[in-house]
Amino acid sequence: MSSTEIPDLSGMLRFVGCVRDLGKRGMRAALASAPKCRLGMLENLHFQIEQHGQDGAIYVSVLARAMHQPMPAVSRGLRFMEQDGHIIRETDPCDRRKTLVRITPEGERARLAGEEAINAYFSRVMARLTPEQLAQMIAVKDAFLAAIEAENDVLEQANSKQKGEPPQ
Repeated sequence: MSSTEIPDLSGMLRFVGCVRDLGKRGMRAALASAPKCRLGMLENLHFQIEQHGQDGAIYVSVLARAMHQPMPAVSRGLRFMEQDGHIIRETDPCDRRKTLVRITPEGERARLAGEEAINAYFSRVMARLTPEQLAQMIAVKDAFLAAIEAENDVLEQANSKQKGEPPQ
């Protein structure tokens, strides 16, 4: 691709920024009628429990590792959710040195209500598009994400070679 064929990068970055900002504003408004909760944190915890947990709980150490976050940052977030009544921390009965985290029924209700509000918001947004626009958006979105993933793979392999690491 010659330099004259390269798309306007600043325009693309502005578009992505506008989608992010407008989406956040709309989601915040959509969540106004949902129970108060730290939805992003609850959603992430729920996902990590599904991926890395057992019996509806996850070890704090496993959570920190999976989130690529330092233990103090994870503990601080858990403390906030615990104060809200959305999670409980309990000592593992088999190994008293380990702490398990579990979403409470109240936390699960708040998470589901928030998720429902966000889904309803984006359903209303998508309903404003014609079927043709929606199909085009989905096709472009998928192609764009695939192109980003392919480029990231190439960059990661090149970086691994430079560092002398085995390819992934």
